[in-house]
Amino acid sequence: MLTRTDIGRIREQLHFFGANARESSVYMQCLQLGPVSVQELSRTMKMNRVTVHSAVEQMIEKGLLFESRKGKRRLIVAEEPMSLLKLLAQKEQEIVRVRGGMEHILKLLISLQSTDQSMPTVKLYEGVDGFKKMLEETLSARGEILVFSYVPLFSDLVGVKHLEDYFRRRADRGIQTRLLFPPCAFADKVAARAKEYRVQVRILPPQYAWQSGIFSWNDCLALMSYTERHLTCTIIENRDIAHFFRLVIFEIIWKEATSI
Repeated sequence: MLTRTDIGRIREQLHFFGANARESSVYMQCLQLGPVSVQELSRTMKMNRVTVHSAVEQMIEKGLLFESRKGKRRLIVAEEPMSLLKLLAQKEQEIVRVRGGMEHILKLLISLQSTDQSMPTVKLYEGVDGFKKMLEETLSARGEILVFSYVPLFSDLVGVKHLEDYFRRRADRGIQTRLLFPPCAFADKVAARAKEYRVQVRILPPQYAWQSGIFSWNDCLALMSYTERHLTCTIIENRDIAHFFRLVIFEIIWKEATSI
C-alpha cells in the first residue's frame, strides 16, 4: 500500500516525463488494474469519462500507456515501470543533441541582441519568492559579489536556513563576497564561518538602521525594500551604474566600516 508520500514522489518523477497529477494517477491505476477499458477506469477512479479519456490519450502519446484489443474491446495497458529507464535514456539523448547545437544557437541569438547599453534593463520581483529568485541570479556572478544589507530584517523574512544554504552554494561555486551589515547576531554568525562561506564581513555603527539592501554582481544592482511591509526587489542591469556603486560608493563605505 503506497503512502501519500510515496504517491507524491512518484508523481514528481512522472512529471519529468510530462505527466501531470491526473495523468500520473491514471498510470498508477492502470498498473493496478491491468488491461482496462476507459469506461471501467473512469468508474474505478470516480472521474468523468471524457476527462479520463483525455488523460489516457496524453499518456499514450508520452509512452507510458498503450492500447490493446480484446475482441472488439479497446483496452488500455500501462507500460512496465522499467520502461521509464528507456524513456529516461531517450530524454538524455535529446539533451545531448540539444547541448551539441546550443553553442551555435547562442551565438546566433547574441547576434540578434541589442548592443545599445545606454538604457538600463530593469526587473521587479516581489515577496519572499522574488527575493529568493534574485539570490539565485547572483550565483551567475563572474567575480566578487558585494552586499550592503540590513540583514536582520531580510534573514527573518527569507529564513536563516535558506540564507545559510545560499552561502554554501555560493561558496561551492568559488564566488567571493564582501558583506556590509549592521551589528547583529547574524553578522557574527556569518563572520565566524568566513572561510567556509568565502566572505569578508564588516559592520556599520549601531546608530544606523534601515529597511533596504543592495546586492551587486556583474553589471547588476539588486535594490531591496520593505516599504509598508511589502518586500520588493528591483534589479537594474547597467555597466556604468553597477561600476559606480562597486568602485565608488561601496568602497567608501567599506573603508569606514569595522571588521569583525
